[in-house]
Amino acid sequence: MSRNTVLLTALLFAAALVAVGSGVVKIPQALAQNEAPPKSAADPQDQIRMEMAKDLQKKQEELRRREEELNAREGQLRTLEASIQKKIDELKIVQLKLEDLVKLRDDLEAKNVVALAKAYATMTAPEAAARLKAMDRATALRILMIMKAKNSSKILGSLDAATAAQISEQLAKRQLEQ
Repeated sequence: MSRNTVLLTALLFAAALVAVGSGVVKIPQALAQNEAPPKSAADPQDQIRMEMAKDLQKKQEELRRREEELNAREGQLRTLEASIQKKIDELKIVQLKLEDLVKLRDDLEAKNVVALAKAYATMTAPEAAARLKAMDRATALRILMIMKAKNSSKILGSLDAATAAQISEQLAKRQLEQ
């Protein structure tokens, strides 16, 4: 190298230092930190790494999207569960009201049967027997079960033998059930 070439190189180097120091020229960060320059994009391993990184990023995005969907569905399920529980509570209240009404109806029916039994006890035995024979068998049994044995035996005695036998059997079964 000639002396002029060395001087020219030194002068250019000094000018470059001044330009970099003053901020007029910026050098890449990798060069400033004395790192190796990035490999070319043609390097197959770098391309594989980049593809893997992209795939990983896609999978992470898909997982994040799925998590958001699951959280939304979970919220919907909680809302539905609360709605169902509210309906169950309302149905329980309705059930209690119905049970009270059934009890009231049964009480009224029992009072009516007691009143009927008193009325039939005051009738003549043949008259009461004719009416009991014509009515629903279950109601007739309930009336006879409430009556005193003295009155019900007179009425049964006024019925024909087949009907009296059937009613007597049913009365016996009912009394065993109670």
